[in-house]
Amino acid sequence: MNKNLKTLLALVTAALLLLTTGCAQLPKSGEIKTGPNVESGLETDYLYYSPSGPTMEDSQEEIVLGFLNAGTGPQNDYEVAKSYLTTTFMNQWDPNAEVLIQDGSPKVTLTVDGTALVRIPITAKINARGEYQAMPAGTIQTVRIKLAKEAGQWRISAAPNLISVIRPVFDVVFKAYALYFFDNQLKQLVPDVRWFPSRASTSTRLVTALLGGPSEWLAPAVKSAIPSGTKLSLSTVTVADGIATVDLSAKALQASAAERRLMQVQIRETLVQLNSVYSVNVTVQRSSIDANSWTFPTSQNQIVTPVALYENELVHLDSEGSRAIGGSKALLSQLNAIDFAMNTEEKTVLVTTPDGIYQTALGKIIQEPKLLIKGDGFLSPILDATGYAWVIPKSGNRQIMVFAPDGKRVPFNSGWLGESDRLSFSMSNEGSRIVVAAGTKDNNRVYVAAVIRDKDGLPVGLGAPIKPVGQLGAQSVTWLDNIRIAVLGQSVDSYNQPIIAMVGGGTRYLTAIRDGDKVVGSGQAASVFILDIGTAMYQFRGSNWALVATAVQALHFPGN
Repeated sequence: MNKNLKTLLALVTAALLLLTTGCAQLPKSGEIKTGPNVESGLETDYLYYSPSGPTMEDSQEEIVLGFLNAGTGPQNDYEVAKSYLTTTFMNQWDPNAEVLIQDGSPKVTLTVDGTALVRIPITAKINARGEYQAMPAGTIQTVRIKLAKEAGQWRISAAPNLISVIRPVFDVVFKAYALYFFDNQLKQLVPDVRWFPSRASTSTRLVTALLGGPSEWLAPAVKSAIPSGTKLSLSTVTVADGIATVDLSAKALQASAAERRLMQVQIRETLVQLNSVYSVNVTVQRSSIDANSWTFPTSQNQIVTPVALYENELVHLDSEGSRAIGGSKALLSQLNAIDFAMNTEEKTVLVTTPDGIYQTALGKIIQEPKLLIKGDGFLSPILDATGYAWVIPKSGNRQIMVFAPDGKRVPFNSGWLGESDRLSFSMSNEGSRIVVAAGTKDNNRVYVAAVIRDKDGLPVGLGAPIKPVGQLGAQSVTWLDNIRIAVLGQSVDSYNQPIIAMVGGGTRYLTAIRDGDKVVGSGQAASVFILDIGTAMYQFRGSNWALVATAVQALHFPGN
């Protein structure tokens, strides 16, 4: 995005928000309603809710509630919230250590010793690294706040290092950002989602978080070209006229010339998400390093049409029309195909048949299909970004199998997924992460985990999983883009609830669909498709599911 367009977007966003929220205050009681979601983010300290400071007549409870309410205003490092604190405690309290996302009004209980116990219903937390953690339904966090008189007025003398905001306020004040790391082969950028208040200091927090390394669950699948222990030498990232200047400590000089180029890519791709930044200048101890102007591919899926196994042929199929893939009909008819997987180049194909799973290629008439594994009881096969074929048995009594591009099976440790039944399995576009619905049909969970690969790209195992949709189970799961998954919920009264979930963020519910069986998607809600149990294919259009075709045997996006 060029400088002029970013400037225009920032001005429009600023004007709109000043009209809607510039003087707003969060009520201390009353019904919680849905608020705006500012996707573009705000990068100034003056475009937020403006909470009120304490007054001379405030009671202990009003001081506590006013302090919690002031979490809506991060201006000047939560200056209003700090005005509720005693002079001594004001310099000790850290508002950036944790964020509680409320799900209702807090309840305050005062004790005789000047302590307030505040019970806050929450749906999620954000830690100091910006990592989002969804909480089980009904979670209550008790916060202990101590009060004291200062100059005849009640003030807070001790409190946890946190702020608390309701979801509508969180959606305005905070924004999701991707920190970019590399896969273990240094070929693809892999995002790690973090949440920060979108303000003037966001650039500094982003780079500080990037220097701190990836989230624990993602770490086995990624690398950073930035030497461990590198810090910001000036403590801040400066942004002037659209140019962000990042000055690193001398530790960064330990990177080789190639690593310095990759280091600049990581920092640049992380910072250009900000509307105020269109160029990045990386220095070490105020000395320039070799300029790096070339770009690096990200793992963002392109918005393309899905490929269907339709009338014994592979066909690009959506509500706009269809286009057959040449050479596929003869191949699939010969093998009596019932499912398939295809790489993004649409050349290599895995074919599931009643006899087993074959690997073959389109456009090579003389090549005989190679049988990878005999038998049945498998989920849809997967061809990953590096050409490895994944065969996933449904039963936890059988191990996941991985085959090299030449068709030879390679060692793979299924780890924590080794003894669980699998209902659905999908891999991110760059091949560094999986999403799986594991457990029984009536009692399963959705997990996301890192794919551990060696330096040559060979998959060797899975990292410890996270649960991006909490305790919800699924009928089917798929990656949509580089940070989002789609989850087709378990059937309730013959209806399934489709959900779009950010890995490291919140969820969005789509319209429920009857008798859903499998979800596939790419990029955005308009590219989410569902097959029902009667093999009818639907596409999400606007707010409803539109019928695309019937008698669709299987449906996938290339590379997934």
